[in-house]
Amino acid sequence: MEPIELRHRARRAYELGRARLGAKAAGAALLIAAAAVALGRPPELTALLCAALAALVAALAFRGGASARAVTAGLAAGSGAMLLPLVLMTAGCSMFGPASMRFCVPACVVAGGVVGAALALLAAREEHGAREFLLAGIAVAAVTASFGCTLGGAAGVVGMALGTVAAGAPVWLAARAHR
Repeated sequence: MEPIELRHRARRAYELGRARLGAKAAGAALLIAAAAVALGRPPELTALLCAALAALVAALAFRGGASARAVTAGLAAGSGAMLLPLVLMTAGCSMFGPASMRFCVPACVVAGGVVGAALALLAAREEHGAREFLLAGIAVAAVTASFGCTLGGAAGVVGMALGTVAAGAPVWLAARAHR
């Protein structure tokens, strides 16, 4: 076998392995979407968000490096943030009108803060690509959490994003300075 042909076969096997990782990550996005629908989210909106999440995690997993390592952390953190508003709704909290602003939007901000702090601490532990890990993790977590935070409308999604940045940035900077 020629060295060039061997190199091409090795590269193809490597890329197929990356594609399999991307497919597994997209499968996880489908499971999260199925859970959101089972918890009462509208199937149309969930399908749209799921398509965006599946494409994002598949691309990040295929890319490799710190971005790929952030996919699992972002999915886990975003799933927790997704569940907080859905649990409030299940507990009987009214999610529309003034009650939405009183309970759901603050829950999204708090969930975003927790997500941001957790991802910032994980990113600070990264030897190489800490910023890449943090940005990829926040992107994945934001889309994942939006399955639940859309209960508060655009304000819920924006509140979650603001909470993520407001809590994540200082934690990440402090953890990086401490190293």
